[in-house]
Amino acid sequence: MSLCLVLHDLGDASAAAEKVFYEAIFEIAPEHWPIAARVTLVATEVSPAYLRDHLLRALKKEDTPDVMLTVTRVSPDAAWHNLSTEGDAWLRKILAD
Repeated sequence: MSLCLVLHDLGDASAAAEKVFYEAIFEIAPEHWPIAARVTLVATEVSPAYLRDHLLRALKKEDTPDVMLTVTRVSPDAAWHNLSTEGDAWLRKILAD
């Protein structure tokens, strides 16, 4: 399983669109961690391009044209600072698998 970093800006999207966005993440990757607003780590078997397209298809149903989205793999030698204890443990577990 690989880890992807999803950077997203849903623009002026409604709360319903945001809900659809996170439901789409959960649908394809039950293991995910929202690091901060607009930043989510996703453990998944799919490629970054497939994940991006999956999220865009879900948002299209909510008519959210101004979405900015970047999805990229996180390498096993990633470094981070100042995550919560729970987030740090989750990230270490995912990268160790």
